[in-house]
Amino acid sequence: MSEVSLKQLRCFVAVYTERSFTRGARLLGMQQSPVSQAVAALERQLDQRLFERRAREIIPTAAADTLYPEALELHRRASSLPQLFAETRGGQYRPRLRLGAASSAFPAIVRGAVEALDEYSLIVSDGASAQLAQALDTGDIDACLIREFDSSRPDERVAFRERLVVAVPNTHQWADLASLTIADILEHPVITFSRENAPIAFDLVASLFLEAGSSMNVVANLSTEQAILGLVGAGVGISIVPQSVSLESWGGVTFVPLAESYPTYPLTVRTAPGDPLELLDSLTVALASWAQGRGLS
Repeated sequence: MSEVSLKQLRCFVAVYTERSFTRGARLLGMQQSPVSQAVAALERQLDQRLFERRAREIIPTAAADTLYPEALELHRRASSLPQLFAETRGGQYRPRLRLGAASSAFPAIVRGAVEALDEYSLIVSDGASAQLAQALDTGDIDACLIREFDSSRPDERVAFRERLVVAVPNTHQWADLASLTIADILEHPVITFSRENAPIAFDLVASLFLEAGSSMNVVANLSTEQAILGLVGAGVGISIVPQSVSLESWGGVTFVPLAESYPTYPLTVRTAPGDPLELLDSLTVALASWAQGRGLS
């Protein structure tokens, strides 16, 4: 049997994740034809049919389900080789871990994760939860901290849930209050996440207004807390953000507790399928302890 290539495995992972040769090729930035050819060659080399090809969909076979976690691990190991040799030359080798995190986890929660993962050499990336989940499924990261939860996944666990707080400009009359209610802020301009980037965050905040019989007076839909709090500090409006964001100092911004808020906003640990690095339990427990120690949950 001829050698299986990393390109073939990467094409297989993309098609398996997307359940489509077209979408898999788009994910890789390739044309569909070479992706189809790579997967067909892999099937011949393994003497296994990996996908049942139908008119409108493709269905992974049992062989594909078996190969998928192994392909991810091979991709992870291959991509870590340059750093492995760089660290070995410096006498500081630690196993590499690629961690992704939603923007609201920066910097406070990520700092807790870094402390919990001190035996690893970390490469950290940010992104929307959906983007990070996709990067995990395609083997580009090893674990992620996201703001959604899928109870059907065995490689995913909620570390903690936190309350929401109101971010207001330092100069605003509300900055000195002990708390605010939704009724207090119903008519005020709101800066929030776009639903496309953060559906859980958007829906949680929108539901607070709907339960009060109103809708948000949205003046900006943004993709990161950093951008949101920048506009708050500039006096454009207020925002409702997770409590962990208030652990850090943000120029021009004060955080006021939201009276009706309960711990609802999840911080979820998700690992690669099968949890090959055995991170799920240890990282979940460490972050839960970190959150409890800071009064977040």
